[in-house]
Amino acid sequence: MAKSPERTCIGCMKRDAKASMIRIAIVNGHVEVDFEARRAGRGGYLHPALECVERFVGLKIKVFRALRRKIDRPERLEIAAAIKLRLDRNSKVE
Repeated sequence: MAKSPERTCIGCMKRDAKASMIRIAIVNGHVEVDFEARRAGRGGYLHPALECVERFVGLKIKVFRALRRKIDRPERLEIAAAIKLRLDRNSKVE
């Protein structure tokens, strides 16, 4: 039986199944949320949980090894807002 791929959350730093996480991608030098996980290029992963998203925003580290790029606070807040919006929408559907 094949094991599903795992990734490390850049918020809590815990490993989990890739399919259960949200991908952050670098597209043409810009950081964006890749909900479908289909964009080309470097990517990092976050759990779809407010705790992980908020930790990601507040981290002291500047350069994320998974992304090989610095992500400043305004970009992190933009990513967090997009993920929170998606989480809010999904919770209202259920």
